[in-house]
Amino acid sequence: SILLEGTDGESLLLDCGFTAASAFWSVASRPLDLGAVCLSHFHADHWFGLPALLVRFVEEGRRSNLTIVGPEGVEEQVRTLMELAYPKTMQRAGFSLRFLTSAPDRIVDAAGFRLRFAAMDHSAPCLAVRARQGGRDVFYSGDGRPTPESAALARGCDVVVHEAFCLEGDVPGHGTVDGAVEFARAVGAETLALVHLQRDVRRNNLEKVRERLRFASDLRGLLPEPGDRLFVGR
Repeated sequence: SILLEGTDGESLLLDCGFTAASAFWSVASRPLDLGAVCLSHFHADHWFGLPALLVRFVEEGRRSNLTIVGPEGVEEQVRTLMELAYPKTMQRAGFSLRFLTSAPDRIVDAAGFRLRFAAMDHSAPCLAVRARQGGRDVFYSGDGRPTPESAALARGCDVVVHEAFCLEGDVPGHGTVDGAVEFARAVGAETLALVHLQRDVRRNNLEKVRERLRFASDLRGLLPEPGDRLFVGR
């Protein structure tokens, strides 16, 4: 999960994985003011933290409505998951959920950010997102290998956050460290943050990953840890 906090005080959460709700409360400047959640796809590790996030909003007395952006069927998916996790909770909530559908040909405005989308090459339909506010742009891949469409979407972004499941090679449905570096260079990004490393890659090859980032001296390469912050300034 990636939390974007804008200059106007509004904020946007990109995906909401298993442990994202508790992590969100530890890093958000104004957690009850979260304006929107944008889901890249419906694999569990990218959105099954949403019920915990919503139920805490209810417990904390949230009053402002929350926008949830996601692929086709997002409202039905979210409401079904909430009823499985915490039946009837949203009936006593002091706020409402507003749903917006993402698609490659669509522009969505949410929480002060302008969002555009492109399909990734993944085992389930997945949409990368470009979030723009105040003349600064962040690209988040969700899951999957880059596509021509995702490269076009990311071109000129200040920050690219890209999944890098494996170190190198051709991995069906997933990106690699080498592929993410090549992608970030090709689109002219200033900063590349690698996420979603496969656990054995992180455990056994972390130094090799760092070497790849050091070698890419034309990029600011990052391996974020939970709670890390990045300021995207002019």
